[in-house]
Amino acid sequence: MTVFWRLLFGHFLADFTLQTNFINSWKRQSFWGMLLHTGTHPICYLLLTYPYLDRFWVQTDYFSLRGWTCILLLFLFHLLEDEWRIYTIRRFRTSDSTLYFLWDQVIHLSVIFLLFPLGMYDREAALIPEAWPIIGVLLILATHFATVLIYFIEKDWFGAHYPQVDEKYLLILERLALTCCFLLPGSWWVALVSFWLGHMFYLRYRRVHDFSWFSVGFGGLIAVACGIFARLVYYNGSNFF
Repeated sequence: MTVFWRLLFGHFLADFTLQTNFINSWKRQSFWGMLLHTGTHPICYLLLTYPYLDRFWVQTDYFSLRGWTCILLLFLFHLLEDEWRIYTIRRFRTSDSTLYFLWDQVIHLSVIFLLFPLGMYDREAALIPEAWPIIGVLLILATHFATVLIYFIEKDWFGAHYPQVDEKYLLILERLALTCCFLLPGSWWVALVSFWLGHMFYLRYRRVHDFSWFSVGFGGLIAVACGIFARLVYYNGSNFF
């Protein structure tokens, strides 16, 4: 599972953290923008899995694929899936939606699952051989992924617009701080989590910022869920799972 979690971290890193508003807009208008976005994925994969690239990740009775080849296939499949998503939106003159967004992620993660080297690590009983890539995934889920998901839900239900840069990153920092509170040692982290949640809702109640109640509440819920899992992984790891 070592390579799987690293590939998963690389995917979320490239698809959310490194995909700025500019790149997201450019990829919908130009193939070069799409190439820039999808090209960040193999770079992240290579950096995160370089100790395992020369090993066979996929081995069947008919063919075997080394890590290099699998990463190339991941890049090609991601490029095709993203191009197909944009083509269908243009072809059928529909808007991007929550279902489109979630289905797109299901396709990407399914391809990663098919190409990660399960057989190479079948001697490892632990579902979680190392904690850092999983915690990395959880932090991205609580920050950038949550921002995009909340945007699509609010757009579909309330006709909201994508948040401005300052609003977007302020909420990201709020959820990042909340999630990181769960990683503190001892037991006083509970009080800090409670304080930070109260702080987020107080700012919204006093209208210090203009975020919606849904954005603060649902985003806080995602951050709490990710924080709980991050704490379990960090302090228990394979012993828990």
